[in-house]
Amino acid sequence: MSDADRVKDDLQIARTALAVTRQIDLNAVCEGVVRGALECGRATAVFLYLYDGEQDTFHLRASHLPADDPRRKGILILDLAELRGSGTPATWTPAITPAPAALRTLAIDQTLAVPLPGAGALIGMLLLARERQVIGVDDMDRVGRLVPELMPALVNAMVVERYKELIIKDDQTDSYNRRYFDRFLSEEVYRAHRYATSLSLIFLDMDNLKEINNRYGHSMGSKALREVSRRLVGSIRGSDKLFRYGGDEFCVVLPETDPRGARELAERLRMALGSKPFLVHDTPGMALTASFGIASYPEHSRTSLGLIKCADRAMQRIKLSGKNSIGMSGPEEETAAQALGGNR
Repeated sequence: MSDADRVKDDLQIARTALAVTRQIDLNAVCEGVVRGALECGRATAVFLYLYDGEQDTFHLRASHLPADDPRRKGILILDLAELRGSGTPATWTPAITPAPAALRTLAIDQTLAVPLPGAGALIGMLLLARERQVIGVDDMDRVGRLVPELMPALVNAMVVERYKELIIKDDQTDSYNRRYFDRFLSEEVYRAHRYATSLSLIFLDMDNLKEINNRYGHSMGSKALREVSRRLVGSIRGSDKLFRYGGDEFCVVLPETDPRGARELAERLRMALGSKPFLVHDTPGMALTASFGIASYPEHSRTSLGLIKCADRAMQRIKLSGKNSIGMSGPEEETAAQALGGNR
């Protein structure tokens, strides 16, 4: 590479970095990183994954594929353990590697894997590919110089995102609050309608939490409620969201999930709650169970309010018939939801 070409590349990198650093929204920053990687790496495909340390998985945050592209469905969550280097994340360097199995379905055989270290830990992975070609040495060099310029913007946007999370989180549990639930479910119903995808809602009510309050006091009840939310969060996927609906009621919103998938997850949640006692370090241990109701778009309702009503009624049927089980919305709930009308 000549000196003139390097100066030209440096100007392009500087312009790209300046455009990205002007953003504080995480989605906008991630999209800017993808655009910059496409241009500087002369790639035809770019995938930006952010790392979820709790679940030890990588979640797709931005890509060259549009949000409504059905090919994204199979690559939303990947295990990229084989792409990590040895030593600390700060010492990892970009490298040409075989593409993960999920990306091979997109006719991608090799990727340039670029680790994204921040604050001494791995925060994500940037994957670049070129159709029927390997990323060249000069392109790798440009990407290697671009990414450090973009990392401060990415880290800052993630900090802003965490502050936003504090506003929409429930103040007693690890779940999101009711106010955010109403907005999020409405947005997901709209997205499911626009892109003709499935959407499911699980409504669950704890069966016997009041017994802890009566026997050990409300402080123990609050502690048990936090343990409930931790078990639920640990059993759902990264794309799902847990909300505290009120009191000891929770809702789980499952994007791109049909009734069968929702029932499988509900069973996993039921087992996570009922398989071992609660408060074992503070009391002799209490068995807690929950009753579950499921409703799906478009099978049971096409509105957010209708989904809530259908799932709630299905859960109430389980409450009356023995508890600690799962109910699927039926004709009675669907008729009630249709009577509500409107789009919410």
